[in-house]
Amino acid sequence: MKYRRIADHLIGAIDRGEYPVGSVLPTLHELMDRFGVARGTARAAVAVLIAQGVATSKQGLGTLVCGTTIPPQKQVPRMLPDGATYPKVVLSGWTAAGPEVAQRFGLDTGSLVVHRVRHHHTGTRVTSIDQQWLPRSVATVIEERTGHDISDRSTTPHPDLTPLLRTAGLDPIVATVQLDARLPTRSEADTLGIAEDEPVLVVHRITHGSSGTPVEATTSVSSTGGSAPKFTIPLTG
Repeated sequence: MKYRRIADHLIGAIDRGEYPVGSVLPTLHELMDRFGVARGTARAAVAVLIAQGVATSKQGLGTLVCGTTIPPQKQVPRMLPDGATYPKVVLSGWTAAGPEVAQRFGLDTGSLVVHRVRHHHTGTRVTSIDQQWLPRSVATVIEERTGHDISDRSTTPHPDLTPLLRTAGLDPIVATVQLDARLPTRSEADTLGIAEDEPVLVVHRITHGSSGTPVEATTSVSSTGGSAPKFTIPLTG
């Protein structure tokens, strides 16, 4: 079928990187002219991409790329300059928000949120643990507009959700950060490979969208003997 051939052509171009995540695909008129097909055929081809979760339609912007069909296990892990890898999602699912998490989002205690756990590695050693939460409303919008269910880590290979938040139109623009230090829990000490009397650095972050609504909250626990966050603060006046 013509629409299937057009869809396969576009998917191949996306997988090759010709249309990176966040880029805009050709319009229906452009597809009609390029492939010599009717509007309905072009629309059906785009619908295939949306159904497969590689594209999403956003009013006013067109059809945006939000993923590829390449299995995540075949993708080479990205490396940071110091040899560390980008965070790996080790747990993801729905949970009831406790009092502290509910307060961050202005929700009732017990409201459903997505809870994700990410590990940062340097070599084989875990150097930081992220606890990440997103309200149900945010997770629902992401799935509707990008096709990714962020509560399922096996089908959403996105350790960094900022690109998905942007593609979904949630526009994360500002984060409030609070630093703290304490002794680790036994689980944290075991994961980080440190003694229970060795202090850890705790970073609490809340990310807000352009409307001012919190869209994501993260608490990171890092060994002070490992890599710690660095901040560059511009001074004015």
